[in-house]
Amino acid sequence: MESTENITNTVSGLSLDDFPDNHNIVERDGFLRIPVHAVNPHLICGLCQGYLYEACTITECMHSFCKSCLVKHLHRSLNCPMCAILIHPTDPFVHIRLDGLLQDIVYALLPQVEKDELEKERLFYEKNGGKRPASKQETRRSSMSRAAQSHMQVPSSTPKLHQPHKHSPKIYPSYGRAPPVALNLKCLEPKQKSHELVKPFVHVTGGATIENLTNFLRKKLQITETQQVDLYCPSETGMVSLSDTHTLRAVKDMYCQDANIVHLNYEIREP
Repeated sequence: MESTENITNTVSGLSLDDFPDNHNIVERDGFLRIPVHAVNPHLICGLCQGYLYEACTITECMHSFCKSCLVKHLHRSLNCPMCAILIHPTDPFVHIRLDGLLQDIVYALLPQVEKDELEKERLFYEKNGGKRPASKQETRRSSMSRAAQSHMQVPSSTPKLHQPHKHSPKIYPSYGRAPPVALNLKCLEPKQKSHELVKPFVHVTGGATIENLTNFLRKKLQITETQQVDLYCPSETGMVSLSDTHTLRAVKDMYCQDANIVHLNYEIREP
């Protein structure tokens, strides 16, 4: 989340009447030169006060925040941080959407914000291991670029960019307000590429159990019911096999209390 700056950009299709109280706006050749701080209320996150990154919008009130900021807030409250409206009584993610259009606007006005955030992600994955996965924003741009290069016909209708979250109650039960745990999940001796998570870093409630994590892996990696999934936690004495009833908070407290990220290994065994 980049700090706000006083940057000027050029916008067409507007007139000075749209900004009656701003004397820093200059009209020239049909274009308006607008200081970015004039539109900052629409570009910054209400939680971190930085420019939006991976912008998410609450559909119940249309307030937008950085994805990571909003996820952290939802561990404490189910209400909108701006207007306090109840997002959802049990699963707020059903009323939250990634806002690709808003994020594109931020990047168009402030290209340095995107560069800085991508560099932070690269350094994070470099420090903690693993390869940084492409964001949905990058994937969409890459697809559009390939379509243009191959002269493919782009559909005239606006594509539906973001599907609603369909969280299963079985995998995402309610655990109250257990402190969250950051995980790094790595497959032991993967027999095929599909057994490895594209995004190994996961941020979940500490009240979730190993059984919940196993169900998550089964769904994410499309593991069949006949295949066995075992989870292990590295310790000073070697790999510790984790019971289905263990909570993630208990695992962290027992084996890696001082670690910011809990490193877990999973093994997929054939019957």
